[in-house]
Amino acid sequence: MTTGPILDPRVLGRAETAHRALLDAVLGEAGATHQQWIALNISTLSPTELDRDRLVARLAIATKVDRHSAGVVVAELLAAELLAVPPGGCGPVRATAEGLELQRRIRGVFDEAIARLYLGIPAEDLTVLSRTLIEITARIDAELVQRPPARQAGWPIPPAAPGSSM
Repeated sequence: MTTGPILDPRVLGRAETAHRALLDAVLGEAGATHQQWIALNISTLSPTELDRDRLVARLAIATKVDRHSAGVVVAELLAAELLAVPPGGCGPVRATAEGLELQRRIRGVFDEAIARLYLGIPAEDLTVLSRTLIEITARIDAELVQRPPARQAGWPIPPAAPGSSM
């Protein structure tokens, strides 16, 4: 018999929104955006070296945006000298010393807050939740691959019935 709330999209959404708000506050203090943070992480944590095109592709997938938008983020990081490419533009994109320091500072502040907030939650519960969220994320990613791209105009909203108020 279940004795607590059941994991559903509302619970997931509220947790994700709360985590994101905390991360965005930390990123704002550091002068970085969420997409810049993800790009820095991809460039430094990837097990293989990434050239600019592969970094842009990975960022687009990770943030669920088009390649052009991801390319703008990478260009911002290059212009800010947080990422660098070898002379001539060929070769792996790497975080600069400043990029690595920014990533280290953000990670430290965020990890400290999360450790404090998760304190007292049994490790077994966190392990089960982690496995569950990984599986849900994989299923959502697979579902997104199967869906056609969203129409630019969005979903049409049907007109209100005569005499009704909105």
